[in-house]
Amino acid sequence: MVANQPVVAQNSIGQNSEVLDRALLLKVKRLTSARGQIVLPCIPALLDEYMAQFNALLKALGQNFTPEEIQALRQLVNRRLQEGYDTSPHSRLVFKYEPPEPTQGLTNGLKLSVNTEILSIADKYKRWLSTRQGPLFGSHPDAKLMAIARQLGDPAQAPILDVGAGVGRNTLPLARRGHSVDAVELTPEFAQIIAKAAQTEALPVRAIQSNILNPALKLPQNCYKLGVIAEVISHFRGTNEVRQLLQIVSDAIQPGGLLLFSTFVANSGYEPDAKARQMSQVQWSYLLTQTDLKTAMAGLPLRILSDESVYQYEKTHLPAEAWPPTSWFEHWCLGRDVFPLAEPPMSLRWILCQIN
Repeated sequence: MVANQPVVAQNSIGQNSEVLDRALLLKVKRLTSARGQIVLPCIPALLDEYMAQFNALLKALGQNFTPEEIQALRQLVNRRLQEGYDTSPHSRLVFKYEPPEPTQGLTNGLKLSVNTEILSIADKYKRWLSTRQGPLFGSHPDAKLMAIARQLGDPAQAPILDVGAGVGRNTLPLARRGHSVDAVELTPEFAQIIAKAAQTEALPVRAIQSNILNPALKLPQNCYKLGVIAEVISHFRGTNEVRQLLQIVSDAIQPGGLLLFSTFVANSGYEPDAKARQMSQVQWSYLLTQTDLKTAMAGLPLRILSDESVYQYEKTHLPAEAWPPTSWFEHWCLGRDVFPLAEPPMSLRWILCQIN
């Protein structure tokens, strides 16, 4: 009986396929290596969703972190998200995982790192110049703007301020009509394109490379008959910035002159939460409620003359060959870059004001 005991034990193990499978899979885990990264927009309000994604990935890779380790990871992710978002809405969170040593398998755990990549608006637009084909913002000026310009009388007596002029989509056609135009543009490469085009055609354009909110920028006061701020407020980050912008531009316009600006406005009855507001900044669609807009304009010498859908107006009045202005324009101005739905609770609006 004693001599047969080892044989019995061996047969028992051999017949226990579950034990053998576990041993084999453990060996596979030791021979398995995993490395990679997840890149996400820096949206602090989505911390819970991001952590659920990271936890699911780590669990799928057989990693069992302690509650203390998960909490430490959560705090790091939260800190990086907030740092990135505060610096620029175009920041990205980079979550990386790799073996502690190149030759080690998953049984030795994973080394995790959480960092941010920061890009400014100017950086993003500079990248557009090298990666995008065709007109960056469309080949025609805004129909609403040109309709207003035609009502100003003698162009030679109606100077115009174009804020966020881009590559001159509005500036150059206005100057060709005979308006003198001051074009303020943040991105140096864009300002250079405007200046070169104006010089080539001998147009009355002054290209000013600057952030419109820069205190060092001194615009002439009570000078312009029309100010236009098209597709600029969509880059902003708070009602204080919007108010500062409207104050600067309204001070530069003659009493009785006009200010036309576009901005995303939430539909009546919709109150965006932190996730929606932060996503709107990430997607170049900074969202204001009607209350936000009233707050930004309170006390300024601005009287609203009209409030219209940019999508509806431009689609109706632009030449057929000019619609849509770009491949991204329709989805963007309808708010679908934030909410990919048939009817998002927001849209881009043309707001026309008179200076009191």
